[in-house]
Amino acid sequence: MFRALLGRRLAVVGVVVFLLILGASAMAAFGGDDAGVVVYNGRSQYGSEQPFRDFEKNQRAALQIRGGTAPELFERLRSEGEDTPADVLVTTDLANLWRAKQAGLLAEASSSKLRAQVPKGFRDPGGQWWGLSLRIRTPMRSTERVAAQAVKSYEDLGNRRFKSRLCLRTSNNEYNQSLVADMLAKRGAQKTEKLLRSWMDNEPKILGSDVDVLEAIAAGRCDVGLTNHYYLGRILADTPKFPVAPAWPDQDGAGAHTNLSGLGLVRASRHREDAIALMEHLTAPAAQREVVENSELAVNEKVLPPSHIRHWSEVRKDPIDVARAGRLLPDAVALMQRVGWK
Repeated sequence: MFRALLGRRLAVVGVVVFLLILGASAMAAFGGDDAGVVVYNGRSQYGSEQPFRDFEKNQRAALQIRGGTAPELFERLRSEGEDTPADVLVTTDLANLWRAKQAGLLAEASSSKLRAQVPKGFRDPGGQWWGLSLRIRTPMRSTERVAAQAVKSYEDLGNRRFKSRLCLRTSNNEYNQSLVADMLAKRGAQKTEKLLRSWMDNEPKILGSDVDVLEAIAAGRCDVGLTNHYYLGRILADTPKFPVAPAWPDQDGAGAHTNLSGLGLVRASRHREDAIALMEHLTAPAAQREVVENSELAVNEKVLPPSHIRHWSEVRKDPIDVARAGRLLPDAVALMQRVGWK
């Protein structure tokens, strides 16, 4: 009798184990333990940004944020292929979205809300990427040593008066590389090389970050530099009298080089509907107002900059030519090395 009872119990255990294995296999086949929309987020704030938390609360759709640098996320997506858990890619610098599109990692995600919220100049014509926030790469000047009208173009950074008084970030920075690639696309190789050589002739101090450049100008180690606008905006939010100001370039012409952070639907997404809903949410006015609190500019035209940089709203912008600049990134890197930009 004991043997019969033991046999029946072993049989029951066997059935339970089989069902557990079968359930685990089914979950794996349909994306594993489904945590909702998975976002590969290259923005430095990662999942701490309020718009993501608001989406979870209001849409009642779970989010899983996985951070990393833009190149890391691109390589992760490419290596994972169809098995990626990612649904949405959020990244800095449109060159990264261009790479993802060229590699076939993104899918068309157009909707009436996205088209209404993101202007044509800041979205892919095929709907494979959409702008999230604008980032102007502009000359900066000391308000104590450089007059407001002394720097009105990128060319002015090559003025001999700034010899040994120019600060630049390293050439391996993606923002600098995209700027040069965009210049190659719009100005041509000869003019762009002449411009970069004028900067190098000024024997610039090469620093590790945009913040380093701004602090060097404020401390008197440099008079002018080149950074993204929002790094200064963040400083001014805490220190309104910080002695550095943007010198918006080419305001009578093309305008200031404007890159952006953006997002796209991952081609292998398993949650397409919720993923597009998240993209719509992030480009809507409420979320955009949260995004610009860190001094970026909204891609949605209905949202003004935060109050401490409200007067920057009318700057003439020159949107990056994503397709042409993307293809010219290797040429930009080669040119920067050739002219001696470290």
